Amino acid sequence: MTIPNLAKGAKQKGIEILGTGDATQPDWLAHLQKTLVKKNGYLEYESVVFLPTVEFEDAESIHHVILLPDLESVEKIRSLIAPDSPNLNDEWGGRPRVNLNGEEIAGHVRDVGGLIGPAHAFTPYKAIFRENRHDSLDSCYGSETKYIRFIELGLSADSETADYIPELRELTYITSSDAHSPSPNKLGREFVQFEMKNPSFDELKKAVIREGGRKPILNLGFNPRLGKYFLSFCSSCRKTLVIREGDTPPEFDELNVYISCNNDEEAKKIIDAIHHRKVSCPDCGKKMRLGVRDRARMIGELESKKPSHRPPYLYIPPLLDLISTAIGVKSTSSKSVRGLYNELIQSIGTEVHVLTKGSIDAIKEHNDRLSIMIDAYRKGEVNYIPGGGGRYGKIIAPWEV
Repeated sequence: MTIPNLAKGAKQKGIEILGTGDATQPDWLAHLQKTLVKKNGYLEYESVVFLPTVEFEDAESIHHVILLPDLESVEKIRSLIAPDSPNLNDEWGGRPRVNLNGEEIAGHVRDVGGLIGPAHAFTPYKAIFRENRHDSLDSCYGSETKYIRFIELGLSADSETADYIPELRELTYITSSDAHSPSPNKLGREFVQFEMKNPSFDELKKAVIREGGRKPILNLGFNPRLGKYFLSFCSSCRKTLVIREGDTPPEFDELNVYISCNNDEEAKKIIDAIHHRKVSCPDCGKKMRLGVRDRARMIGELESKKPSHRPPYLYIPPLLDLISTAIGVKSTSSKSVRGLYNELIQSIGTEVHVLTKGSIDAIKEHNDRLSIMIDAYRKGEVNYIPGGGGRYGKIIAPWEV
């Protein structure tokens, strides 16, 4: 992972602004300082703009995403957290542990002109809204809550999930890739499109807070139903929970546990009872546990309400993954998969363009099945068997019917 390699991958992908990640780690910071050039008020390498970003883990093991204006602000935040960060200068300290609470960390970030929000807010581990942690932004960020303008959804959630919670509906939702490789199926596998005048931090900040016409216009990412923790589940046999309307006794099959209720109020009581470990699996008798969706519904409401400012969320995997499926080759690094990928990029445009706007007829000229797949994703015609209890969800593919 180097800036030149990331810039090359970003150009293929069609990413104009890329977070550096790990900005406070000394070796990586030195690489950023040596490699990035300040031009027109922002940092870039070969026309790709880089924004200093980092995750902190606080005293409660909650992760926070931090966006910083420049490398000078990185040095400042390092100085502020140094007394409370035991691994700030470690080789593997890319996500430093900071023994402060969320409010204190957010205050430091505001002092250096940055933005902060919860990272992968709904994952079962290291997240603000995981079970037995926080039920609101205020309980984590205290007096700094009014300055929290975004949350990062993470692979476990989408806009619909977060919009179960009323206090989150005014925030901007960030989808990002947390890439550990510049490969096109890792870099930018989730991203946000913003409407802004230039790729500066000031413009990005305006877009995040939706000021002066700047705003997010598209979230793209995986469907969280494919994740391992979407549905509530039995802690022992791992069957997933389906709450359905009616008054039949609890029952189960090979995959699911079915619990009936007559109205939303009863459904809410079931979810609350699961949270307090008062619901037993009708198959094995062990306690049920909340999945990501029901945890969001427990904190908020049973109905997800989309605010008028919320942009569309496009569920679509990286192009390499789609090509791999289309031609029936498992490895995304195979010569045939990479060959077709390069053909599409050279003839149609960047990966982002191919996935979101490229002509379906033009894609069809390269591979008929791939064009059908991309068209189905764009139109929202792909259905899912949701995952849970450690079991990944599955795609019900219309192109295989």
